[in-house]
Amino acid sequence: MIIIVGAGPAGLSTAFHLDRTDREFLVLESAAEAGGLCRSFELGGAVFDLGGHAFFTKHEYVHDLMDQWCRPGIHQQPRQAWVYSHGTFVRYPFQSHLHGLPVNVVQDCLNGLFEAARRPPGTPRSMLDWIETSFGAGIASHFLRPYNEKVWAHPLSDIATTWTAGRVVTPDTAAVVAGALRPQDFRSFPNANVRYPAAGGFFELFAGIADKIGHRVRYGHEVRTVDLRHRTLVTQNGVRLDWDRLVSTMPLDELVRRCADLPDCCRQAAAELRWNSLKLVNLVFDGGDYSTFHRVYSADPDVCFHKLVLNSNSSRRLQASGRFAVQAEISYSEHKPLDGADLAGQVRAAVADMGIVDQDVRPSARSTVSIDRAYPIQTLATSAARKHITDALEHYGVLCAGRFGEWRYINSDDAVMRGRQCADDLTSA
Repeated sequence: MIIIVGAGPAGLSTAFHLDRTDREFLVLESAAEAGGLCRSFELGGAVFDLGGHAFFTKHEYVHDLMDQWCRPGIHQQPRQAWVYSHGTFVRYPFQSHLHGLPVNVVQDCLNGLFEAARRPPGTPRSMLDWIETSFGAGIASHFLRPYNEKVWAHPLSDIATTWTAGRVVTPDTAAVVAGALRPQDFRSFPNANVRYPAAGGFFELFAGIADKIGHRVRYGHEVRTVDLRHRTLVTQNGVRLDWDRLVSTMPLDELVRRCADLPDCCRQAAAELRWNSLKLVNLVFDGGDYSTFHRVYSADPDVCFHKLVLNSNSSRRLQASGRFAVQAEISYSEHKPLDGADLAGQVRAAVADMGIVDQDVRPSARSTVSIDRAYPIQTLATSAARKHITDALEHYGVLCAGRFGEWRYINSDDAVMRGRQCADDLTSA
């Protein structure tokens, strides 16, 4: 028996690919529904996701799977992402669209860029080093450094650079200069065009496969203890199950904590793993013509959120719903604690100051959702710690997959690919 722990994208993908074989498997999901961090919910007639989601992928295989799994079909459109900086909006990414910012800001950014280009090449040790080496002091100080400090809620000097190339848009010097001299729409980045379910929320991408394997999913079954030597586990309601192979998508440090027979060195490695948390402030306004933006990013220290998600614009069906959905992402951690103030009030004031919603328009519904584990932080110690733990677990027949399961900052498409790889490894063994 193969047991899959978790019915998020990685777990669902593993189950889907195993379902096409003769291998027996069971999925254990601690929540009452599938989807993991890709779940969606409704509030006041509007649709929200657990954080801002839009689908894009470099994997043609996953592209085809989403067409197969998404029951309502998929809506595709150019991504309308903007940065709110120094009291104005410029297109995303900031470093490619300096035109329109105050002249002194543009000058700082270009001077820093030219100075960085003259410096001898080196190997940046941290994300902080990488930002300043790649873009110079101006772009770093006016946006990239404060923005990333808001997002990650950890010191950038502690964050590794191994993942940045695929995540931070790095236009060449000529493109930055062109974007400073005149308006342009720089779209040479992977998510310049995005896809979203034609109806419903982001979870609809996975709802079809969740239904297909539903008879093999046990909801409300949180794994409490794992006996690696005897290959058994016990859930929180006392159910004991035997397994031949285990695929875990639960947070890697939690898995270590629940495996009593792992050596202390694995627990020491797990103690090195870091993450941030999110507060999602959700506001609903009646009417749907407030803004055409999809995303707004802000590094402004007076704005409590780093990202604003205008989910009503994710599909034509949502645009026509008569509701305008605004979700603010606010990161926090021990390094960046929340101040305990009225977050919903702060978000409401910020969207009014930005001109997205008029000052006199009041939300018809609001809520705040907490996500304890939002992004795994890739610190300088993460890679070695992750490898030490996963190597030890694999010795006992345990594979790890997914964003927190293998402690990698990956999107849902890569989680689907990791599920496929797990299924391949299990069936070829």
